[in-house]
Amino acid sequence: MRALGLMTCGALLLSGCSFTTASGLTECETSADCASAQVCTAGFCLPQPEGCGDVFGPTSAANPIALGAALPLTTTEGPDESEAQALNAIKLAIEEVNQREGINGRPFVLYICDTRADKDRARVQAEWLVKEKEVPVVFTSGSGQTIAASSATIAAGALLMTHTATSADIATLQDTPQGATAGLVWRTAPSDTLQGRVIGDLLRGRITVAETTQPFAGVDHVAIAYVDDPYGQGLSAAVARRLDTQQVDTGKYNRNGDVTPAVTLISGSPADITVMAGFSEDNAKIVSQLAAQGRTGLKWFFTDASKDRGFFTLLGTSRSQVEGAYGTAPAQARPGDDVYRQFDLRFRAAYNNTSPGQFSYTAHAYDAMYLVALGTAYAAGADAARPQPITGARIAEGLARMTPAAGVSAPAFALGFGDFIEARNAMRNGTVIDVKGASGELDFDATGEAPSEYELWKVENGAFKTVQLVNPPAD
Repeated sequence: MRALGLMTCGALLLSGCSFTTASGLTECETSADCASAQVCTAGFCLPQPEGCGDVFGPTSAANPIALGAALPLTTTEGPDESEAQALNAIKLAIEEVNQREGINGRPFVLYICDTRADKDRARVQAEWLVKEKEVPVVFTSGSGQTIAASSATIAAGALLMTHTATSADIATLQDTPQGATAGLVWRTAPSDTLQGRVIGDLLRGRITVAETTQPFAGVDHVAIAYVDDPYGQGLSAAVARRLDTQQVDTGKYNRNGDVTPAVTLISGSPADITVMAGFSEDNAKIVSQLAAQGRTGLKWFFTDASKDRGFFTLLGTSRSQVEGAYGTAPAQARPGDDVYRQFDLRFRAAYNNTSPGQFSYTAHAYDAMYLVALGTAYAAGADAARPQPITGARIAEGLARMTPAAGVSAPAFALGFGDFIEARNAMRNGTVIDVKGASGELDFDATGEAPSEYELWKVENGAFKTVQLVNPPAD
């Protein structure tokens, strides 16, 4: 590698030397030629946003299909194990697709950025991915970060795919380009409108729990502590709306900040149970601070963002305080379902026998990558010698062809390596197909959303045990 200065630029004027070469930038062939905080872009080492730099896939391939990911892999408390396992699920899907010649012989490469759970950082990273790396797809996680990143991806015409963002606000984003038939924001995670109904009906005793005793019988007073962002605001409101016969106390706090408002609310409330609509790192601090005050033996109900094995690590000596607690999440562990079972076996084999069912959204992340791969096959088209442009809008058109209209039959495929080649061929030819994922049926509506079963889980011996699956009740 070499730095180009002003004299070098003068000698290169006839070849179109630009201002960038006159600025002392370094030429490169790959990012290995650049400093640790730089990436090789258009032949020069350029700064990359903080948190970016990791790349997964065959970077030396002649013509890879680049994808981007802006994910909260760490928080103020350290690594987020649940997010790391979801990323592992995406990587597993990429490996399986690449082993089957990708799309028209082109493998996928994933550029990875760590948002540190900061929505402003997520927006900057997403903008860099779509502008500098020119990716047609960005994977995101978390409702607040997804909404922030969408401002950059939609403006650039890139598809945004999220496997965890559940805020009802996401369905209202103006993401359909003029003249297009499909929007640019999609998610495999269902809306919290549904989770709110499930939690509310459980606490009202309207759903029979598959245990010898009904754990929510006699719940007359509920406290809800929620993180003050689109996820916590929407979910807490949906739960409170459903609890029309109970007394409800609510309190908010800032993510990765001072949790005193939540601690004060719970400490002073005579509630029969407390719903924690927040993330595992904050919930662990709240539980631990209450235990330090002598407020032990409280009854807890957690939401999807706390179904994270790292939650127990963060609790430390307060781990016993959540033993026997319940929670909900979009259904993960389905040992009786063959699509999930195949994913579970592959995930365990790839990642030291780690159970994906001990985390939220691993199956949803795996499905998200397979959907993107099939959407890309549609975008590229049937003629490998004359492929069509792989754009966010064309991939979105492909995603819209994976749910047949009501009453219309279509070839059915499971998301995973077993059906991938046949499904890819069908999508290349423009066939409407019907897909089922490791996360369940994926019947997308016009806004790019699919409903889901929910699992009621229970903390038992320091692990998450699935008690039963629940279909969301009607509004």
